[in-house]
This record gives sequence, C-alpha cells and structure tokens, in this order.
Amino acid sequence: MDDLGFFANFLGIFIFVLVVAYHCVMADPQI
Repeated sequence: MDDLGFFANFLGIFIFVLVVAYHCVMADPQI
C-alpha cells in the first residue's frame, strides 16, 4: 500500500478540479 502515492494522486486530482472550477468562474462570472 503506497499511501504517499495515493495522497499525491488525490492531491493532483483536487488541484485539477480546483483549476477547472476557477477557469469556469473566470470565463462565466454570471453563475
């Protein structure tokens, strides 16, 4: 069980979703 790898993968996905959400908010402020 590679806990560090799992955490890094989870963190990467979290950052990706955060960036996509930020981009959507910046592209369409009328949410």
